[in-house]
Amino acid sequence: MINTLTSLRIFFALMVFGAHCYVIDSSFNAHFFKEGFVGVSFFFVLSGFIIAYNYQEKLLKKTTTRRTFWVARLARIYPLHLLTLLIAACIGGYVQYSGTADWIKHFVASTFLLQPFFPSADYFFSFNSPSWSLGCEQLFYFCFPLVIPFLNNKRHLVIILFICLLFMLAGMYLTGEEQIKAYWYVNPITRLPDFFVGVLLYQFYRSLRNKKISYSTSTLLETGAIALFLLFFLCAADIPKVYRYSCYYWLPVSLIILIFSLQKGGISRLLSNRFLIIGGEISYSFYLIHLFIILTYTKMTALYQWQLPWTVSVPIIFCITIILSLLSYYYFEKPANKWVKRIFTKKTIINQPHGIINKNTTN
Repeated sequence: MINTLTSLRIFFALMVFGAHCYVIDSSFNAHFFKEGFVGVSFFFVLSGFIIAYNYQEKLLKKTTTRRTFWVARLARIYPLHLLTLLIAACIGGYVQYSGTADWIKHFVASTFLLQPFFPSADYFFSFNSPSWSLGCEQLFYFCFPLVIPFLNNKRHLVIILFICLLFMLAGMYLTGEEQIKAYWYVNPITRLPDFFVGVLLYQFYRSLRNKKISYSTSTLLETGAIALFLLFFLCAADIPKVYRYSCYYWLPVSLIILIFSLQKGGISRLLSNRFLIIGGEISYSFYLIHLFIILTYTKMTALYQWQLPWTVSVPIIFCITIILSLLSYYYFEKPANKWVKRIFTKKTIINQPHGIINKNTTN
């Protein structure tokens, strides 16, 4: 496990949290908060890096199977997704539906994480809105074992990403304002290059991880990566949003991930704090739960005609979300992950010279 990258997850989850707080108070309509959607881009690129880090050699050397990989990914995302989907179905989702048949269609699409493939907000933001990104992750996970034999080369990956970038820039330029979110923000196919950027980063990481880099140089690089990201982030208001949804942030996000993956500087030492690592571990729960808490609060304030100042309400909502995320991670996510893996593990019979041995394996 790379502790620094785990810790960084909670910071980018907080950016997404801040981006959704505009429903609480208009102060969060400021660019600094609304631009928090970059957290999703970070997670997509990081996903490519971590998946390659954990599985690339194993899949190429056939020490693990595609089925093992897919089962592990299914066990990671589906239990909490299905739980939050059922909660959303009970308390009312993000979008209103025109009837029972319409509700069922949206529910089925959300259940199987197909909602981001439909270019309509009433689909991709239905029920638990943040789960659209899981539909993208699902496509990434499906593709990875199939394409990694062809992408295990920096040069090939750079060429593929350069071609993708050219097509993306042309497509983004030609897309109307009302369609950019459907085609360039939530569409799993157009977000696939983000994942491949992460896979490419892992190829660079393999070349750099054994290089001797001094503590002071590493600290300077980490500081520079953060400064560059903040520069891109604060200047983003002048860039059309369609580009900011993906490729605009490739460079700063990539440098953040690559440099901090080496874990050799002073800021990396700070990020290796146990509490920050726990924060990163619960970030998936935090991401899927936070909007429930925010929307529940806004419904209550509308129903009872009262509202706390945001300086009070937002910290309270944040603390509640953290507590629920901790409970979810330790008492639901981890047990459910093990349970799903066990369910999909089948017994095989191995013939040995001295008899037959039953052994549980995940194929």
